[in-house]
Amino acid sequence: MDDRIWKNVSIGLGVICAILIGVAGALMIVGNRGGSSAGTSASPSLIGAASATPGAQTPGPSSSGSSTVSQSGSPSPSASPGQVRPATITFNGLMLDAENDKAGAARVFTFTSYGADPLTFAVTKTSPGASTRMRWSVDGGTAASMVGKTGQTFSYSKAHGDAGAKNDWKVTLIGYGNSKPTVDLALTWPTDSPKITLSHGRLQGGSSPEGLNGFTATFKPRSEGALNVQASWTAVTANVDMTLADVTTPPSVKVDQRQYQAVTYVNPPYTYNVDSTKTYQLKLRNLSADSGHPDLTVQVTFP
Repeated sequence: MDDRIWKNVSIGLGVICAILIGVAGALMIVGNRGGSSAGTSASPSLIGAASATPGAQTPGPSSSGSSTVSQSGSPSPSASPGQVRPATITFNGLMLDAENDKAGAARVFTFTSYGADPLTFAVTKTSPGASTRMRWSVDGGTAASMVGKTGQTFSYSKAHGDAGAKNDWKVTLIGYGNSKPTVDLALTWPTDSPKITLSHGRLQGGSSPEGLNGFTATFKPRSEGALNVQASWTAVTANVDMTLADVTTPPSVKVDQRQYQAVTYVNPPYTYNVDSTKTYQLKLRNLSADSGHPDLTVQVTFP
C-alpha cells in the first residue's frame, strides 16, 4: 500500500476519532445538566432557611427542650399563666339572727375569686350549744348549705370556680332554727385584689351586745399597700369609731383610731397603709345609744 493510501486511512481515522470525542463530550454535558436539575432541588427546610429574615438564626433544639433560640442567641422565656394567691379574712364575734325570726336576716358576704383554685368557708368558733346554717353559691347559681349543730365548728373546702375566669360568690350565715349563735367566720379565696362586702350586719349602738354593734375583722395583708374601708347603715345618724390594731403577737397594739360624728356613712372612707409582715384587726363600733336595728353594709379592701 502506497503512502497516499495510508495517508487517507489516517485522515479517515482521525475524523472518526474527532466525531466520537465530540459525541462523548455532548453526552457528558447533557448528563451533567440533568444531574444539576435533580440534585439542586432544595428541601423545604432549606427554603425556609433561605427565605428567613437576613441575620435571623434557624431555631434549633435546646438542652432542656423547652426554650427556643432568639435572634440574639439568648433563651426566650416560655410563657406560663400567673398564679393568683389566696386571701384570708376572719369576721370575729358575729351575733346571728335565728332563721325562725321573721324580723331577722342572714349575714351576707360577697366577693370575687379568680380561677379554679379551691376556696374555704369555715365557722371556726361558735357559742356553746348554738347551731348555725351556712349557705354558699357562685355566679347566682343554686345554693349549697351546711349546718353545724350544738356548738359545732365546721368548714367547707371543696368549692372552686371556673379556670381562667372571675367568679362571684355569696356566703350567708344565720342561726339554725331558733338559735342565735355568735360565731367567727373565716373566708379564703384566690384573688388578685382582695375585696369583700358584708351586708345585713348590725350597728345597734353602745348598749347592745358587741356582736350586734358593727363588726370585727382580722386579716394579714399579702403585700404592702392601702387598707380601704367603706361603711354605711340605715335609719339612724350615729357617732362611730374605727380602730385598727396590730395583733401579730399579743398583746395587741392599737395603730390607728378615727371617729366620725353624726354620720350615716363613713366619710371619707377609712384608709391606712398596712405592712405585709403583720396581722391586723379592724373594728367599727356605734358609740351612740341604741336606736332600732340599723342595717350595716361594709366593704373591706386590702392588699
